[in-house]
Amino acid sequence: MGLLSGRGARVALAAAVGVVAAAAGLVAFVRHRGLTADRSPGALETVLARRLVRLSIPASAASAHSPLAADPDAWRAAVDPFKGNCAACHGGDGRGATVVGPNLYPPVPDLTAPAVQQLSDGELFAVIRHGVRWTGMPAFRSVLGEADTWRLVAYVRHLPQAAAAEPGPAPASIVMDGTRFQPSDLTVALGDSVSWRNADPFPHNVTASAAGFRSGDLEPDGRWQFRPSERGVFEYACTLHPGMKGVLRVR
Repeated sequence: MGLLSGRGARVALAAAVGVVAAAAGLVAFVRHRGLTADRSPGALETVLARRLVRLSIPASAASAHSPLAADPDAWRAAVDPFKGNCAACHGGDGRGATVVGPNLYPPVPDLTAPAVQQLSDGELFAVIRHGVRWTGMPAFRSVLGEADTWRLVAYVRHLPQAAAAEPGPAPASIVMDGTRFQPSDLTVALGDSVSWRNADPFPHNVTASAAGFRSGDLEPDGRWQFRPSERGVFEYACTLHPGMKGVLRVR
């Protein structure tokens, strides 16, 4: 028993030291970087934000089942409530590409993404009804009744299907011609696709070492498509022809 107690004490001490070290690291990070809302959250902040959503939901609420789960058309009654209460931040398609959404901290999530769709019906209901502290998600309990909240849950569930049925925008096009990227400086919105086509009679590639993307060598008339996952200014080049450079700006 003494040996077990000693081990337990050491484990508890190690856990306590880990918590203190993590807290000290977080304090140091905040003191160094501040709590400004005009920069993208890092990996640690993203994990904490997702965890915050989970912690805001009581276990009893998370296990609740939607009374509308058997009705495939339940989402239709939530079209107007979603437009009136949610679309300003989340956008009509739920992807968050609005004036407000990307500028909140943390930015509003893409409601069609797996991280949201993997939440249970009860968890979605709780987030909509009670909101999430320290985020831009308000509580709608005083605005929407339970029935309308469950309809919004059905609407959120429907969003990936609606997105898949919509034709996506044509990718922005860059041509590799005359040992040049044309245009050599292109601005796109986050989520847009960019397509490169090699119109020269010899291979080219698209390589952005700092941004971490590379097309591989493209033979004549070869094509490569890329969808940026973050905002920024990304310089790229053809490593086969080092003077051949371009800039992709993602706003």
